[in-house]
Amino acid sequence: MALPKEKKKPSVNLWDYTILLYGQKLIGKSSLANEIPNNIFLIAGGGLEAQECFEVSIRNWDDYLSAVTELVTQPHEFKVVTLDTIDRIHKLCTAYVMKKLGTSYPGDLEFGKGYDAVKDEFMRPLMALVLSKMGVMMISHVKDIEMKTRVSKFNKSITTLQDHIWQLVESASGIILYYTMETNEKGEEKRILKTRASEYYISGDRTNKLSAYGDIELGPVGTNWTKIQKIFDGTLTKEE
Repeated sequence: MALPKEKKKPSVNLWDYTILLYGQKLIGKSSLANEIPNNIFLIAGGGLEAQECFEVSIRNWDDYLSAVTELVTQPHEFKVVTLDTIDRIHKLCTAYVMKKLGTSYPGDLEFGKGYDAVKDEFMRPLMALVLSKMGVMMISHVKDIEMKTRVSKFNKSITTLQDHIWQLVESASGIILYYTMETNEKGEEKRILKTRASEYYISGDRTNKLSAYGDIELGPVGTNWTKIQKIFDGTLTKEE
């Protein structure tokens, strides 16, 4: 293998960066993802009954593996796949691995062998999607945990993913968006995407394209992903 002689250029394609979108239930995460062109949902657990969309129902781990294999190896028109929710897909993975190992809980196996087996099985199809030509969005929910410092206590909003899986998902994500509600100066509630790192929630952007813009205020359904794409492309600024 020949070593490179020049530095590679950063990608300017949004979907070269795996996206994690998380927030409270029913806030509109799936609706936002459904605005993405040429998107297909791998839906585990329902939630898209009111949406007109392309979806594959994932009832067990074998369903998920079959769907991923087809998306990665067969010709199709889809450009993005949304895993909704990644939490539920992780649970299906855990059930599959535990049945295979003849136990009911990963912690029952010594030396962390159960958790390692789940992580290995979980990452294999996920990385197949991430390394494919498709963009990947993962959807999760939010929970608050109490943080303590020497002088204060405060709540931090994080995903509902279990810690051992969160570490894997975080490492695979190029952009993490926290979807929340905020009240503006007029007392109006607005839907907001948090893009910058904070001690009060998890979000971030390796490209710095969305985080440079800051909080993204969302509008009527059907208009928001176009706005996000324009911000990433640098064709929309705060002043506009």
